[in-house]
Amino acid sequence: MSEFSQHLLQWYSSNKRDLPWRKTTDPYHIVVSEFMLQQTQVSRVIEKYHEFLTQFPTIHSLAAASSADVIKAWSGLGYNRRALLLHRFAQEVVTQYNGIIPRSAVELRLLPGVGAYMAGSIASFAFNLSEPAVDVNVRRIFSRYFTGKDQGAPLGKREEERLFLLVKDHIPQNRSADFHNALMDFASVVCTRDAPKCSSCSMRSFCVFASFYETEKEKVLYVMEKKKEKGVYENGKFVPNRIFRGRIVEFARKNESCRISLAVFGKTIKSDFSISEKEWLIMLCDALQKDHLLTFTVDGVFIILQLFQ
Repeated sequence: MSEFSQHLLQWYSSNKRDLPWRKTTDPYHIVVSEFMLQQTQVSRVIEKYHEFLTQFPTIHSLAAASSADVIKAWSGLGYNRRALLLHRFAQEVVTQYNGIIPRSAVELRLLPGVGAYMAGSIASFAFNLSEPAVDVNVRRIFSRYFTGKDQGAPLGKREEERLFLLVKDHIPQNRSADFHNALMDFASVVCTRDAPKCSSCSMRSFCVFASFYETEKEKVLYVMEKKKEKGVYENGKFVPNRIFRGRIVEFARKNESCRISLAVFGKTIKSDFSISEKEWLIMLCDALQKDHLLTFTVDGVFIILQLFQ
């Protein structure tokens, strides 16, 4: 076991978070948690995890469900497209693998909603295989510790390949799940993006970044530029379209098949909505329909929404 891995796992043994998906070895349950955790706070996922699994206790039950039921069950998690990808993942596993989630990262990459990180995380957390799961947190920790650079955004192809191999070299035998969980917790508690706790870090004496962070933090701390999102102003504040999309899907969950005036619908989605924004509102609904999240019809000044079946 490398020095880095040894110190990281020692820290983890005393600081691990108590999370429900870490108490199971059921691959399906772990897959559900991984889809939920994408771009969503852990606290919110904890609230929905057991509820979702109560409704869909097996991958077969999820695969057999309607898209509408899955979208309804996803309420509160945001990024609703993930619900459909998880649904399609379940259907593909049932159809192609008789309901048995494949262990190979290569096979996992062929399934809906699974990229390089997701394939590694499922292989690691569900099967304890030594497959790197490199996300922004892992990239940040390894870049800081081994090079002194603070890198959060994806690197070039060759650099990413080197990082992948570096992570793989440090995964302790038969402890891939613990190792990756330790990285997630360490990134969340100590090696944070904006204010790393280098002065109190148990690994600081071995870390290249920590050696000069306290004196040169303004020079070495990397701040990732936020992507410019499309959106509009609501009550003087810019709001991304993805927020309004989420509100529309939530509205459809509660008012499915109801005939609602566009004025009332618009005010529900955007508090200062004016009828001049009708084209923008319909554009959002059309995009959601193309994503197979809902269907809608406009009848004069009325709209009818229905979750995709």
